[in-house]
Amino acid sequence: KSEPILNGPAMMFDLENLCNNHLHLRSIDPSFDVIVMNELGASALDHAISCLGSLRDLSCGSALNRAAVLAWTPPSPARYDTQCIENGVHVLSAYVNRYDKFEWEDILYLKEREFNMMSPADEIDSKTPTDRGKRELRLLTNTLGAIRNTSHSTPDVCQDFFNYGLVDLLVWRLTSDDTLRNTQSTKTMPSSSLPGASRPWREACFRAAGSLINLAEKCPDVAYRLGSNRRFIYLLIEAWGGARAVVFDPNKTNKSTRGLPLLHLGLAAILYAAGNGALEGGLDDVMMQVLEKEKMRKRVAQTKEEERKCRQAKHK
Repeated sequence: KSEPILNGPAMMFDLENLCNNHLHLRSIDPSFDVIVMNELGASALDHAISCLGSLRDLSCGSALNRAAVLAWTPPSPARYDTQCIENGVHVLSAYVNRYDKFEWEDILYLKEREFNMMSPADEIDSKTPTDRGKRELRLLTNTLGAIRNTSHSTPDVCQDFFNYGLVDLLVWRLTSDDTLRNTQSTKTMPSSSLPGASRPWREACFRAAGSLINLAEKCPDVAYRLGSNRRFIYLLIEAWGGARAVVFDPNKTNKSTRGLPLLHLGLAAILYAAGNGALEGGLDDVMMQVLEKEKMRKRVAQTKEEERKCRQAKHK
């Protein structure tokens, strides 16, 4: 097979004067095939990013759209790795599985590839984030946003996500060290389990945590699975209420509920599962504090509602 016409020195543009969108072409004797495949790969990533972002937005506030994700079927038999793709839930799970065993930094530093499968051994540039890596991270972030929204108050969708193995993928994705990955770890809570604001994957982490909390609300299997890991519960509490939510001071007498949001039903389900046998050693002070403050909040809200009704009755 003859070489492409546009190859090496015969190329009709100056490789030393390229705009920022084409800096990846600046290499020694670039192959036309490599250029085309890299451009096709970048376009495919951009297309997937846009579609997943649209799916994320369409699933927000629409039970019909969330149900449509589960009802969708591929026009022809499809597989990813060793699993069959039978509906939209499987598609979203496959996009998460695409990055399985890739640390956050590994995704961000992925090199341009020649349309071959990702390989952690030879495609990771450990020095600087790449254009492809940024796209891949945005794709995963949009996928997690779509999962968070499609799993909201939709029991059959949540159950199918669990059955397809998504929960274990998200747990691995959120646990950045061996201590968190240990199911029964020490009760000592680190200063923070979530990445700081300077980390590019911070948004993706919060979306993954929100997805798990939504899944636990409508799927008892998820609640029990998450409720069996003490330090992972801390992580979810922090994602819900911030770092202050995982601090317990026995000498503090202030019982105010200020500073904490309304307890998510999914997080409550996880805590109740932990207290009902899922977690070895049962609930600790931090977890009890979360549940107790929610009870206080309900009592305060009930009292205010009764006072409001009394005022209305007096003015009639």
